[in-house]
Amino acid sequence: MINSYAAITDGQGNFEIKQIEVNQPAEDEVLVEIKAAGICHTDWDSLSWGKQMILGHEGAGIVLETGKNVNHVKSGDAVLLNWAIPCYTCFQCINGNYAICEDQKHAHPEASMFNNSPIERSFKIGTMSNHTVVNQAAVIKMDTEIAFSSAAIVGCGVMTGYGSVINAAKVKPGSSLVVIGCGGVGLNVIQ
Repeated sequence: MINSYAAITDGQGNFEIKQIEVNQPAEDEVLVEIKAAGICHTDWDSLSWGKQMILGHEGAGIVLETGKNVNHVKSGDAVLLNWAIPCYTCFQCINGNYAICEDQKHAHPEASMFNNSPIERSFKIGTMSNHTVVNQAAVIKMDTEIAFSSAAIVGCGVMTGYGSVINAAKVKPGSSLVVIGCGGVGLNVIQ
């Protein structure tokens, strides 16, 4: 067990930085030391979802430990985290729609503990913490040098912008379009 700190919301619009305990990963999980976490509108909304939880669904860090069935990353690898954690077996996953998986994989319920009880983590990853345990499907090894602060937003902001253009709007080269807002998502729509 690792003592760590996390941003925990009370679900009523407030949050505090509190000490948590993070357990060792199970056989298909990865323990990650978070180096950077992104913040998007969903994080603001989640402050008022009516439940206590660790905030954050955009993150990047270093693998500290892996479960025995994890073979795509190892201790010391730089990784980014993906909040859309596919099961690979439901109807949507079989049809390649991993982002709308019907049975998302997640770490065991006791992965993070607060006041001696399991605590939910935003989108099953809770990146606004020093450490987190996630299902191996949420971990993507970074094979190129990129700042953790830049990598942290790839799993949501970048993919939301890119996915909107390629998957939803199916924009063709040479097309004209309007982007309203040039924040993280808007800039990635333009890219």
